[in-house]
Amino acid sequence: MTMPPRKPPHEENVDSWLMSYADMITLLMCFFIIFVSVSEPKKDKFSLITEGLANKFGSVNMSTPLQGIYSAIQASIENHQIFRDVAIQKGEKSIEMELASGTFFQPGSAEFAEGKLPILAEIATALKGGSFFEYRIVIEGHTSDKPVGTALFPSNWELSSARAARAARFFIEQGIAADRLIVVGFADTRPAVPNRDGAGTPIEENRLQNERLVIKFERGS
Repeated sequence: MTMPPRKPPHEENVDSWLMSYADMITLLMCFFIIFVSVSEPKKDKFSLITEGLANKFGSVNMSTPLQGIYSAIQASIENHQIFRDVAIQKGEKSIEMELASGTFFQPGSAEFAEGKLPILAEIATALKGGSFFEYRIVIEGHTSDKPVGTALFPSNWELSSARAARAARFFIEQGIAADRLIVVGFADTRPAVPNRDGAGTPIEENRLQNERLVIKFERGS
């Protein structure tokens, strides 16, 4: 008598739980996406978190130490509408300003132009504000390659140095300590843009841009 063929044993799908697990993860991800998209941050809770981090790690300063000075100078620029005459840049540890000499000084002179002293006084007030005694103020005089040739200023070396020194003297008169100031005259040795084109022809617009006073507010060594 012939025995009927045996049916192969039923094999359970051992990987079936992975499908359910994947479905659950997908649903959870969709839930959190919807939850985050419709939720609004609570400012009071954010402040509490910030204060907690400050207590935990010592300090969480949301602004740099130079931000106050930078904001004060920016306000002065906007108040006097001198956007084309003053450029300011703030780094992590320094502030650098460029003042157009053609606007702030009389032509071929180290004397300030009429009406510019109030602006410089506001800048001086910003630089001496706060407890920044460890910061130094470097004042650089720059000119173009246009010859000066006067009895008082035989060359651009004398003119650039005199303009930087005049600004330093004004800051001292405004109450800034003299030992925080450094005065340098570079004449035309460090132009911001070329004074002449490839053929050697002067570029008057560039010359005006190179005639500048640079004031750097930076931490001393």
